[in-house]
Amino acid sequence: MLGPVLVEDRAGALAEPAGVLGKSLIVALVLARGVATVPSLVEDLWDDAPPRQERAALQTLVSRVRTTSADGLLESTPSGYTLAVAPEQTDLGLARHCLDRATVALRSGDTASAIAETTRALRLWRGEPGAELGSSPLADELQRTAASLRDELLLLRARARRAAGDPTSALDDLRPLLESRPLDEALRLEQLRALADAGRRSEALLAFAELKEALLDRLGTRPGPELVALNAELLAADEDERPSTPRRVRIGLRTAPNALVGREYDLQAVEDLIATSRLTTILGAGGLGKTRLAQEVGNRAVHTPAVIVVELASVRSGEDVELAFASTLGIREARATRAADPGSQLDLRSRILGLLSERETLLIVDNCEHIVDAAAAYVQDILDSTTNVRVLATSRAPLAIGAERVYPLDSLKSTDGDAARASGARPASGSSAADDYGPAVALFVERARAARPGAVLPLDVVARLCDRLDGLPLAIELAAARTRSLSVDEIERRLGNRFALLTGGERTAPQRHRTLFAVIEWSWNLLSTSEQALLRRLSRFPDGFSAEAAEAVAGSGAVTVLDDLDALVAQSLVTVTEDRSTGLLRYRMLETVREFGDHELVGAREEDAVLVGMDAWAVAFCRETLSRMHGPQQVPTFQRVTAEQDNLVTVLRSAIDGGRRDTAAVVFATLAYYWSLRSAHSEVLGFGSAIMDLLQGWEPEGELREAVAATYTIVGGTFLFVDLRTSARAISRLRRLRRRRPFADSRLDAMAALVLHAGRADTGLDLLRTYADSDDPERAAIGNLLLAQLHENSGELDQALERATRGWEAAQAAGDAWSLASAAQAIAQCHSQLAHPAEALEWAQRAHDQMSQLQADGDLRQLDWLIAMNAIANGDTARGRTLLERYLAVEIDRTGFDYADYYAIGYAGMAEIAVAEGDLPEALRLYDEALAAFGGAPTTGERILNPWTIVLGAAALVVRLRVLAADPTVVDAAETDAVAAALRTRILVTSRLNPPSLDRPVTGSGLSGFAVWMLDPRTAERYPDGWVDAGLTLFALSGRANARQDVASLHQDALADRIAETWGRERLQAAAASVAAVPPAEAVVRGLALLSDVRP
Repeated sequence: MLGPVLVEDRAGALAEPAGVLGKSLIVALVLARGVATVPSLVEDLWDDAPPRQERAALQTLVSRVRTTSADGLLESTPSGYTLAVAPEQTDLGLARHCLDRATVALRSGDTASAIAETTRALRLWRGEPGAELGSSPLADELQRTAASLRDELLLLRARARRAAGDPTSALDDLRPLLESRPLDEALRLEQLRALADAGRRSEALLAFAELKEALLDRLGTRPGPELVALNAELLAADEDERPSTPRRVRIGLRTAPNALVGREYDLQAVEDLIATSRLTTILGAGGLGKTRLAQEVGNRAVHTPAVIVVELASVRSGEDVELAFASTLGIREARATRAADPGSQLDLRSRILGLLSERETLLIVDNCEHIVDAAAAYVQDILDSTTNVRVLATSRAPLAIGAERVYPLDSLKSTDGDAARASGARPASGSSAADDYGPAVALFVERARAARPGAVLPLDVVARLCDRLDGLPLAIELAAARTRSLSVDEIERRLGNRFALLTGGERTAPQRHRTLFAVIEWSWNLLSTSEQALLRRLSRFPDGFSAEAAEAVAGSGAVTVLDDLDALVAQSLVTVTEDRSTGLLRYRMLETVREFGDHELVGAREEDAVLVGMDAWAVAFCRETLSRMHGPQQVPTFQRVTAEQDNLVTVLRSAIDGGRRDTAAVVFATLAYYWSLRSAHSEVLGFGSAIMDLLQGWEPEGELREAVAATYTIVGGTFLFVDLRTSARAISRLRRLRRRRPFADSRLDAMAALVLHAGRADTGLDLLRTYADSDDPERAAIGNLLLAQLHENSGELDQALERATRGWEAAQAAGDAWSLASAAQAIAQCHSQLAHPAEALEWAQRAHDQMSQLQADGDLRQLDWLIAMNAIANGDTARGRTLLERYLAVEIDRTGFDYADYYAIGYAGMAEIAVAEGDLPEALRLYDEALAAFGGAPTTGERILNPWTIVLGAAALVVRLRVLAADPTVVDAAETDAVAAALRTRILVTSRLNPPSLDRPVTGSGLSGFAVWMLDPRTAERYPDGWVDAGLTLFALSGRANARQDVASLHQDALADRIAETWGRERLQAAAASVAAVPPAEAVVRGLALLSDVRP
């Protein structure tokens, strides 16, 4: 609230609610301090222009906010909504709480606690409250509330500081209050007392005189008695009674030329470290803003008697470190002293330590990296020889002494995510829209506006630009300065040569900060020859690297590589993190460092050597992992491939372009297997044609034969329904490759045999049955799972459930996570289609647990939808809503073949929640939105063959009929008839266009929905005798076809109850009995024939 509006998201971090209304909703609920009624919320949010359907609009807004907020944060009540948090869990409430505690502390004489509580509260302000809410009464209320609270806090802290003997700081707190309320006598009284306590009696007397004149001129009044009495005391006081001001020392601190953007969190963190540690080092790469941050810390240390900055950037020798300290402290003799003179050194040391020991001191030692050993030794001596000195160092390498606490400074983020907000993102000057982005964007906008006020700054482009600049403040500022002569788009396009582009920093900046190249070169020159060689060779890895990968490209021994890596990490040129999924260390370079290294690599003419090294690493890695992509080692193997995916793709592209078949075959086989099991089929499609061209005419032996076989198997299967020509090429080559002997990998050989039987249903089915009965658990799992799919598609759900269960048992024996997940998902799907929600939920959760280990995002989203639909059917709409809101919040590729399906079934799920909650008009609106995702009425073969158009079309028709029954004025009867006719057409055309692979349960769902329309009393009364009997028979046949019941509105039992209410239970049962012996396949055939005969 006290800045950009943020709420806790599902990951436990702070995130920004979407849109002005979303933020306003949070503000209104916080200000309500309890339950906010619907009318009051509507008034707060829409003021004089409420929506027509107020409750529905508010409900939609609440749902949208819930999507990005923590579970249970927004609670519904009978009269409205509330936030399920204690008052202290909002920054506004916490600030009030701190104020109350500070008030009690000051009354009891505990000034330290009063100062601490008010300071804690004031640090909660992150910007201007309500600035992003636009011009509205709600924004005004928030601003008034926050401003009043801030004034109370500042006044209370001023009183506490004065009582604690710090009148100067008290005056700092009073200053902004007096600027806004110059005639407030209570404030003036505090000001005069603070001035008097600070020994500034003449200023106090002058302030009283100015107030007296202003009151007389503006209000025609005079100062009150307390002010008059205090003025008299000051006039009568003896000069010797004035309180003396302790001398404060400030050396080397610079006044900031502009605001420090995006570092509030870092400032607080560094100050906390300084309070608990005698040596704190701000550590990071060049250009991160370490010096600026340290200067800001020094300027904020108002209670520290001495703040001294010693700059070491210009010191070239470790012997001169002491001279730099002496010169900074003003020891004049230091300028003529020879550093090598032991007597002089002893004298300098004692004088430096003596000066530092005079008072409590914050010593800032800036830029230690190039003489880090000497700097560390001198800082250690100061800490050992004094008790009142705390040191804040900045360096690209740690000082590595016992007292040191390191603070790694991170780059600025360009997004509004957790890290960006944690870093203190704030609005950019002149652009409220920048609030939606992070501090990197805010910094760029602020500096660009200063360079050229009229510059056009598209924030999405600025965000991309900042990301490519690694969030380095110096790089961002250099790029922003280029807006004097280039547009943002032009700057982005020219970033391919960033070192030539990003020059021309401030004329007063140090030489090493004038260009981006100089920033990195400063660190480069501190490296040894072998460290420089390793840095440039590692620059070709685009997404981090392991120690093994570094060894492969380094061309030196493992021990040397590890030592050199450690040096690069120490110089902040390489960062190191522990990958929690693999337990292995991973090294990364900033993109800027990587480009510098690549520049040096080209100059050293080592590209070919690095290419050979990367190929060797990739082949070794893939050979090791390919054999472990299934079975008990599958999960840790997938995690390793996930970490290396971008590097492997880089090697694959290079190998394809360079015609290096040995490398390309092994790397593609590994990646294609990985992508296929994670349902990332588009990746396989993207490389498949190129890899086929490369491998043409090549029949290798040994491990390469297995890799090529895996390649042909995956390409042949993946392209089968997308590009028959490419699929046929792969299958033909696979047949030649396998003709001599089976493949060594049993699972690969089994999958290859299945692909070779593609299009041959009879022999393929026999092969699956052979696999299903195999003693090899992997083959048994494959066979049973594929047979389960065939049975499900045929409407034979009992057989499908039996096969899927056998597949689960085989997968358990194999210990293969993907097979376990697939089997559990198949079992859950069968139960879902049979309207067994409790069982479906149990098995879907098992599938979800396994798929989560593989990070198969696409499958996990499908499972989220399946769990949501069955939770709704099981009465848990809250869980269903949570899952569906998360599901719909995901942005997927709009060009993908499943784009329409994805959003259509998501909106259908939300529609079913509305049905469950009794809001049928909203349910119908959501179903219309779901069907609109398919592009309206089917006009192409692709659309009309989509099975979801039938399932959701049937559900939408059922809901439409329920709305019509409840209120005929809401839905047009003729339009309902047209919807039914469109559903009939879609069912019939689908059955005729694709008879070999007709999905019988899907067809059954369509027949079920159309039968419900036929049996609606308003429909039946318009047709002759025999119509109702035909409708009853059609409904019974849909049940025999095992119509899908994933959607609660299509549950057969509920539909049967409604039909029985109109036409009688006996008549319905008779229709069911007449088709009881009809198998699913025949039920669909008879149902389609009956549907064809019925002409609405």
